Amino acid sequence: MAIWNKRRTFLGAVAALSLGIGIGRWFYRPRQLDDPWAEQTATTVRRLLPYLQIDEDGLARFAQDLLARDQHVFLRRASAGDARAEAWLGQQFLLSSDFFWHGADGTRTIGYRAYYDPYELPCANPFAHWE
Repeated sequence: MAIWNKRRTFLGAVAALSLGIGIGRWFYRPRQLDDPWAEQTATTVRRLLPYLQIDEDGLARFAQDLLARDQHVFLRRASAGDARAEAWLGQQFLLSSDFFWHGADGTRTIGYRAYYDPYELPCANPFAHWE
């Protein structure tokens, strides 16, 4: 009878530990991009801006927002090595981030705010000071 209690306790502990590890891995898994275009976008931005510390979750959201706006033409051109398309991609990321909002401080981690579109948010000029 005492062995049965020890075995049941052991199996319960193993089950609880397995469940805890599974839940922990579910909530704290690294962000992976499923779309190859999104992964290429993130890789290109990292390569263009190696001197900046970029928030990886924000970079993944930027890549997904870029693809949601159907910007595949620029991504294809950037993947083919077009320097102008690559420069546009880096510029679009910087304008969509909080880089200019904090005085272009390259020492802090750059976070993604929202996809920059001058037609949707025309007054979001970070250089304009209305004081």
